Amino acid sequence: MAQTQQGIYIGRQITINGTNVNYWYGIPYAEQPIGNLRWMPPRILATSNGTKEAYIPNACLQEFDFGIQRTEACLTLNVYAPENATNLPVFVWRHGGVTVTINYRQGLFGFLADEELYGERSGMDNRKTTGNYGILDQIVALDWIKKNIAGFGGNPEQITVGGESGGGISITILLASSLVSKGTFQRAIVQSGSMWPHIMDTLQEAINNTGNALRSITNCITVQCLRNLTGDQILTAQHIIASKRFMGIPAVPVIDGYVVDDILENYYARGNFQKVPILIGSTANETTSNTYRMFGDKVNSTQVEEFLKTLYNAIIIDEIPTIYGPISAFHNPFTYLNIIYTDAWVHCGARRIATRFSNYGLPTYLYTYNHLVSAAPSWAGVTHGVELPMLFPTILSYYYRNYTFTTSDQQLSSKQETNQALKVYRQALVDLGEL
Repeated sequence: MAQTQQGIYIGRQITINGTNVNYWYGIPYAEQPIGNLRWMPPRILATSNGTKEAYIPNACLQEFDFGIQRTEACLTLNVYAPENATNLPVFVWRHGGVTVTINYRQGLFGFLADEELYGERSGMDNRKTTGNYGILDQIVALDWIKKNIAGFGGNPEQITVGGESGGGISITILLASSLVSKGTFQRAIVQSGSMWPHIMDTLQEAINNTGNALRSITNCITVQCLRNLTGDQILTAQHIIASKRFMGIPAVPVIDGYVVDDILENYYARGNFQKVPILIGSTANETTSNTYRMFGDKVNSTQVEEFLKTLYNAIIIDEIPTIYGPISAFHNPFTYLNIIYTDAWVHCGARRIATRFSNYGLPTYLYTYNHLVSAAPSWAGVTHGVELPMLFPTILSYYYRNYTFTTSDQQLSSKQETNQALKVYRQALVDLGEL
């Protein structure tokens, strides 16, 4: 049982490798964003009493089906803790010690920007905001964890936030946003989340790309009409919008003047970020899975050069051969494309963030994950997300069906077996704040 400001939650227990682990699923951390609370900042729960069971997980409404109930009433979190846990370090993970995983609104449900919604002034102190509901969910979730995690055996003064891909991007925003109080968390882990060229739209871009697009598809004139749409109608529209967006991403966080009011790079350049220890990095070949969907692995030199021209200005295009050599020197233009694109899309951002933290004398750790799983397609290399089964082996089957770890895979996945495992570094940062 765990005591919280909303009463007592009764969880369950499972034994993993001889260790008893308590878990609680589906604990609400905010009022549910349904009805007229759709596309509103999350509302903090009132204090209450009572005893509730917490063993049924859910997921926020999305296109992918992982066998878990999907619903808009999804502002919940899951907690895992060793039996008899007391004052242990806490790790908060986005899609050792006490681990918390949180659900937050995604896609159009979490990142739709709309002119009329912006005019509702739904932020604190009657401030305007739109498009960052998923980020605001995470801020409220962290506040709930800070206030309640002691009831699960966690230390509220030793919280590490971490995430990969979109979750990692969220961490870079939370580190910069003035809405996150100092001391909310003490450490940060960013995996493949430093995608500065693409991670945020300006307010008007976001309104055009999401709010106006949804209105056009659904023939809705008012926000009330949008709020009356079914979840499935929004998912259908989201699929259409995603098909026309870069990398198939329907919506991204927004520079709305509330969560953030400038591009993230400027926040970090000015030193406007939470001064905490950080572990940040990416995989060696981040972009191959995306470029393969666009071109296949047999892309030719002309296609590569034309694609790069759509991303970068003439000055950068002229510098690329000087830095990387001519494309003719590469046997496969696909390789050339992804070396450049991975650097620009992720590696450079990670290095810049790490440099900013290091300049303030903060414990700063920069990594590149380069373990290649034998089941991976030959074109993929160490692509985006492939480190996750090593950190969370239970999801291995989602990545490689009917595949089992080789000896080298097992050594990398097991924190007891190798000092090079990313798991070791993450655990050390969570426990100690340093490696």
